[in-house]
Amino acid sequence: MSLNSSPVSRNLHLKVTMLFLELEDLLTIMLAVCGAMLIGNFLFSDRYIFHIPMNYFLPLAILLVGVPVLMIFKYGKPRGYLLDLLLFHARPQQYCAGTQESVIRSSYFREEEV
Repeated sequence: MSLNSSPVSRNLHLKVTMLFLELEDLLTIMLAVCGAMLIGNFLFSDRYIFHIPMNYFLPLAILLVGVPVLMIFKYGKPRGYLLDLLLFHARPQQYCAGTQESVIRSSYFREEEV
């Protein structure tokens, strides 16, 4: 009895992109578009730009400006750069493990070890 086999893609490190952006980047753009649509609906519901209501113009402007800017910003950067940049700025800044702390908050030794 022979084994059943099926072809498997060997390129598992392939970056899945659309418009040269990763999925996380597109989700970031869509989140910004949703925020702009909410702001346009609730804050500027009666205003128009170029005879287009503000709640349609803001998301369109974010989409048309945000995608090329993010493509240019991410050019030559590694995969997952936007998430790493966000996490870097969200966490406390620790630049070097070998530097001395300015204020030591706790003792390095427990009482029973001394």
